[in-house]
Amino acid sequence: MSRTMMIITVVVVVWVVLFAIFMLLDKKRKDAQNSFSEENRDKALVHLYCKNIKIDNKPLSEADYTIGEYLQKIVALTSGLHTIEGIFESTDIVMGKTRNVKSEKVSFELDLEAGNKYTVGMYFNSAQENKDADKAILEIPLSLYRESDNIKAYIIAYRET
Repeated sequence: MSRTMMIITVVVVVWVVLFAIFMLLDKKRKDAQNSFSEENRDKALVHLYCKNIKIDNKPLSEADYTIGEYLQKIVALTSGLHTIEGIFESTDIVMGKTRNVKSEKVSFELDLEAGNKYTVGMYFNSAQENKDADKAILEIPLSLYRESDNIKAYIIAYRET
């Protein structure tokens, strides 16, 4: 066997082994997420796409949560009014260039109902522009400067179910 074939064979074997390992890890994460959702079906499940999260002025580590498929935090909360605080980030491609947007720490209140799933994240279009206004329960416009009318992004909370 030539040296080139041996290198190709080693690369393929390493790729197959790593692929199998990552598939197993992803399956384990999906099973944990499904189990978490099933165990907390009597609570409101909130998918948070942000970091430095506080819920009711307590760090996320004190809440019942898991990590979702897209690295979002899925938090199980009781029905009622909850204060959520975090730093939201998103990426957009504008005229072929990547634009990263990061908010300051944003705090807001959400009235949650048990048995429902909610998604909270940063979007570059309003809920009306996304044609999701009927599912949006909160929309916070963000601009580069305080009191500016030039809206650059929105933090939107959607009720999924």
